[in-house]
This record gives sequence, structure tokens and C-alpha cells, in this order.
Amino acid sequence: MADRKKTLWRCGCVLVFAVLLALSIHAAARFLDKTDVDEKYKQFFASDTDFDVIVMGTSHAYNTILPQEMWRACGIASYNWGQGNCTLPEDYYILQLLSCYTDPKLVVIDLFGFVEFSEVGNGKYRPDSRDMQRVQFDVFPLSGLKIEAVRDIFDDYEKRYDFLFPFAMYHSRWSEIKKDNFLPRDIPQKGAAFVLGFYDAEGYTESADGTARELHTVNVEYLDKLIGWCRERGIDLLFTYVPFTATQENRDAAATMEKLLGEKYGLPLYNMMNLGIVDYSTDAYDSSHINFIGAVTVTETLGQFIAESYPELVRRDDPAYASWDRDYEKYVDYKISRFESGKICNNLSLLAGSDFHGDLYYSAEYDPDTLLGNLLRRLDDQLTVHPASESPEPVPAGGWILTVTDLRSGEIVFRDGN
Repeated sequence: MADRKKTLWRCGCVLVFAVLLALSIHAAARFLDKTDVDEKYKQFFASDTDFDVIVMGTSHAYNTILPQEMWRACGIASYNWGQGNCTLPEDYYILQLLSCYTDPKLVVIDLFGFVEFSEVGNGKYRPDSRDMQRVQFDVFPLSGLKIEAVRDIFDDYEKRYDFLFPFAMYHSRWSEIKKDNFLPRDIPQKGAAFVLGFYDAEGYTESADGTARELHTVNVEYLDKLIGWCRERGIDLLFTYVPFTATQENRDAAATMEKLLGEKYGLPLYNMMNLGIVDYSTDAYDSSHINFIGAVTVTETLGQFIAESYPELVRRDDPAYASWDRDYEKYVDYKISRFESGKICNNLSLLAGSDFHGDLYYSAEYDPDTLLGNLLRRLDDQLTVHPASESPEPVPAGGWILTVTDLRSGEIVFRDGN
């Protein structure tokens, strides 16, 4: 009897040790994981409502289609699952994985990269962007589907199983630990990430001209799978190209996708590059992305298109979605935190939308053909420019004072001068 008790005691100790070890590894893996996983997906898994619209694609979608702005403008409940250099095969698997947590009615997929990335590596992922792709996969627990996705997409990558067991990848990250690992940032953008900054796109004009060409890429196989999977489940699809400073190659890619979608699937391409809604003198962030001003315009336009096409998805007055208004309040507070002394052009760009009004007191003439002049024209509805004599406080000679009013409360929430 004594031996039996001793054996049971030892077995119990081993079991407890195994459980504690597993919990410790899990906790360490979560701690060592880069914080952008939590920052991007926290609101998705914490939501008390479904997401009617899921946005997918590359950084063109990630930085341009802003769910919070879409809620403000149109009352559409969306979440942005776009990621830098994401591919259609990744979208196919990620959509299946996230559908275990929400029941989307519409999936919006920006198709930049479908043609442009088709000859990179095995065509299913960008080898130079594994860290971005890791963000997408780390958020999901281990499952048969996740194993299938990793084995398929990264079939030419010898360390592909790191995507299944993140601790194997991050166990040596102790030297990289930062404050954010202890206090992750709260970035309430529902998966998106707008960018502030400007790119000199002088002379660039949009053009609808593009020449479709024959397309031979593994992505076509996954497009077929994705469309079939969505149709089986009654999920509508909206494919798009959001605006950016597109090259002729990009225009040809859009024309190619429009032809493929129309001829093979009877689906349209909502090519927003042809709508003339972006002012590239103020809205370009770099040679391939637009900034916050352009993103607000694109998001509002897309939201209106969805609201008109799917009026049943407008949830603005639905009491079940009251939490979205509370989340939006946090988003406005986040935007306030992005105002920064000494960066007048970035601060002016944050006025885009309908949350703030700016008053700029200027003591000198400004050139209307400069970035500042273009911004003052672009933001005319959100900004009032005053002569220095109207300022409630002295304006330095040749300088300016900018005050930003939060239209929720009527209070000035930012002031800067030079």
C-alpha cells in the first residue's frame, strides 16, 4: 500500500510539473511574442459583436481602409485583417481561421500584389516578409487548419514549423524586451494602422489606362478556392484596388484582375484608382501608399459604396452595436495622442474627417503651391485660417499658432506654435 501511495504521489508530482511547465512555456511565449500581434487583433477577439465586413490584402488595405472611420461615416462594422505583403493564398487560409470567431457577410480584398508578387519565391508568400506574415498566424491557436496552411504556404521554407510553435522562434528574444512587453500599447484602430507623412508626387496623375495580359500564377488556384469557399457559405466578395501612385505595371495588373474576375467568375473589380477621389499633392505617403487624409477619403467612399449595396449592414442605430460608439470614442482619443509639437503638416492632416476643427493664425503670407498651401486648400472644411491679428495670443513674427478643437466637447485639445 505504501509503495502504491508513493507511486501515485510521484505520478501526481510529474503531472503537476508537466502542467506548470506547459503553462510557463505558454506564458513565456506570449510575453516574448512581439506586441504588434496583440495591438492588431486585440479588439477583434474582445468584441461583443460580429463583424459584418472583413478587410484583407496587403499594406495597401492595412494602411488605407480604416474600420473606425467607416463606422463614423457609414455605420459599417468592419475589421481590417490586411498585412504588409500579404498574398491571396494567405488570405484564403486566414479567412477560414478567423471565420471560427465571426460570421462575416462581406469580405473586401484589395488585390494589389496578386500580379505584382506572382513571381516572387514560390508565389504563395514573400520570403522577405515572414515577420509580417508571422503576425497573422501567431494570433491563432494550433489547429489542423493552421498546420495545413503553414505546410502549404511555406512549403519551401525549412523553418516553417516556427509558425506553428512561436516559442521556438522567440525563445532567444530576451535581449529585445522593451517596455511595450509589460505595457502593450492600446491602438484602437480595429486592425488598421493609418500613417502620417507626405510624399512629393508632383506631376503624378491618375489614369484608367491599363492593358490586361495573360496571367500564369499559383494565385489563380487560390483565388478559385477562396471564391468557392465564400460562395458555399453565402459570403459576398468585393475585390478592389485602392488608390496609390500606381505605375503603368500596376495599372496593367488591375486591368488583368478586372478581366479575370469578370470573365471567369462574373465578378466586378471596384477599381478605386479610377475614381479621382485622392489629391496626390496632399494624400501620398510614399511611392506606394497614401496617408491619413487619403485613407479617410477612400474609407468613406468605400463605406458609402458598401452601405448602398448592402443597406442591411448599416448598424448605426442598432442597440446591439452600442459598443462601437464607445470604441470610436477611444479612437478619437488615440488620434488626439498623435498630435505632435513642431509637425504642423502632420497635425493638419489629422483634421481629416469630422472629429476636429482647426484654427490656424498665420502672421505671414504662405505660398499656395507648397505642401502647406495645398493642405490648407484640401482641409478647407476642417480648418479656418485667420490673420494673426485675430489670435487671442501674440503670434511670433513670420510664425503661426494652431489650435485643435475636439468637436465632441468643444474643448481645445492641442495647441502648437512657431
